[in-house]
Amino acid sequence: MPSLYSSTATSSDSGRWSRANPRLWPGQARARLEHRPIAAAGALTICAAFVFMAFPGIDLAVSRWAAFATGDFPLSREPELRALRDFNRILPVFILPCVLALLVAQAIAPRPWLPRPHKALFFLTFFALGPGLLIQALKRLIGRARPHEITDFGGSLPFTPAWQVSGACSRSCSFASGESATAIALVALALLLPVQWRRATIIALVPLVLAFSLNRIVFGAHYLSDVVLAWCLMLWLMAWLWAVFADNGERIDAAVMRLSRRSAP
Repeated sequence: MPSLYSSTATSSDSGRWSRANPRLWPGQARARLEHRPIAAAGALTICAAFVFMAFPGIDLAVSRWAAFATGDFPLSREPELRALRDFNRILPVFILPCVLALLVAQAIAPRPWLPRPHKALFFLTFFALGPGLLIQALKRLIGRARPHEITDFGGSLPFTPAWQVSGACSRSCSFASGESATAIALVALALLLPVQWRRATIIALVPLVLAFSLNRIVFGAHYLSDVVLAWCLMLWLMAWLWAVFADNGERIDAAVMRLSRRSAP
């Protein structure tokens, strides 16, 4: 049975080589991300959480770098960076009504170039559940003090690692970063667009997401883990919700159109 043995050995060796060859890892990771985005986002969230919980000094080291030698986060007083923070905060005030208007317009007078109703509903639901509900619930539950509030940087509160429940903060707490969650939520806008435009849109949004999010670290308002885990949680929620809405897109669109016809005078 040489041929059977040869076939089995070749297949095994080939699979082992593909797993061990670092040159193939980026392609394998990309394929896994495209075909199993929920699992990939969940695994990324768990890995990131483990790293920051196992090595909490990462947060302090990055915050010390942001604080410079003075220890009081001097970049937080820069007008340009303050304007960037304010811009990030007001973006949802413009984006959410615009998406809602697109939903209403498509329901009242359908147009092929407008996003289908289930896409607009996906974005509005994601924003409500992610930056709106999940992040705010974590802030109240975890109660983590912000970097500029802890004793290491001239404050009076203790430092606590990511995910560790603490009573140090009672409102507007550090974990997780609301601004970073709002920033990464912009990526969901790409899903409202035709498929051929999504990749370019996401690439164009990445620098904006990084600028909005890392700006909070140099302000002393958030730790690195607040930012990274907010990204991971939002990507996981985005992938899960998109699967739900995309799989039921036809039914959601039909339900919206029926509701629109019933409410019409």
